[in-house]
Amino acid sequence: MAGIQDFTKIASLHEAITDPRNRLIMVMGGSDTGKTTLVGSIVNLLSEQTGVGIVDLDMGQSHIGPPTTIAWGTAQGFQDWEGIGVEEFYFAGSLTPMGNLLPSVAGAKLMTEKALSSCGKVVVDTTGLIAEPAGRVLKQFKIDILSPDIILALEHSRELGPILDAFRFHKQPKIHRLQVPDQVTAKSWATRNRYRLGKMEHYFRHAFTREVSLEEVGIRLTRGPSGFGRMDLKNRIVSFRDKDNRDIALGIIRGIVLKDNLLSILTPLGSEKKISAIVIGSTEIDMTNSVMKDRP
Repeated sequence: MAGIQDFTKIASLHEAITDPRNRLIMVMGGSDTGKTTLVGSIVNLLSEQTGVGIVDLDMGQSHIGPPTTIAWGTAQGFQDWEGIGVEEFYFAGSLTPMGNLLPSVAGAKLMTEKALSSCGKVVVDTTGLIAEPAGRVLKQFKIDILSPDIILALEHSRELGPILDAFRFHKQPKIHRLQVPDQVTAKSWATRNRYRLGKMEHYFRHAFTREVSLEEVGIRLTRGPSGFGRMDLKNRIVSFRDKDNRDIALGIIRGIVLKDNLLSILTPLGSEKKISAIVIGSTEIDMTNSVMKDRP
């Protein structure tokens, strides 16, 4: 069976990937099917010719932006994921699309548009959520809103049928179904959690505490009711947005002083940077006790 690295050598697939008319390439599959490795192989092939945009939709196991975000970056001569900087990110506020489908779709659309406006070719790496019904609904609407030219689908046994069969008679996208190679192995929950925590520890390595007046910024929540006076928000991950409604940095809520209308937030964002809004996500993190999880 062909390995992940060999897929791009298949003549029909190589032709589809390199065809200049196919600007947007989406890679799809369940968890631990080799999606990210395949994305790297595609980018490595394409970046020999031109700069390539990569959109990372996997907010739980993100390789470009920090966890809880959807991000995009560019690659010139792809070597590894560490060499890809973040051009821009969108705060989805969760480690999974489950219960957060709207931010997931909004972020996918906005970041893909940004990448397409700057790059001739863009490769989209998706989450592993494919199970019925949420996975089917999420993936089908992402296909609708992103309109990829081709989809590379990694499968064990046609498990993507409920998602992709609905598109089999369409002109676009062209779907290439690929068997998951035997050498792909599953990651444990502990491995995934360590990876997320490691990414967050790196992101916040130069963070400091910043006091934010609730009277000077707008407040949004990615999930739940709009009021938060009685909510336990300690350790919640948040995002700072600028006046153009762009996410510019993450933070972790350390405390709330309601009588003074102040939020105490740990963040690497310098105090000289002006912010217009704070978006509060559903993920909380306690790096001291190595805990990172989504709250209802």
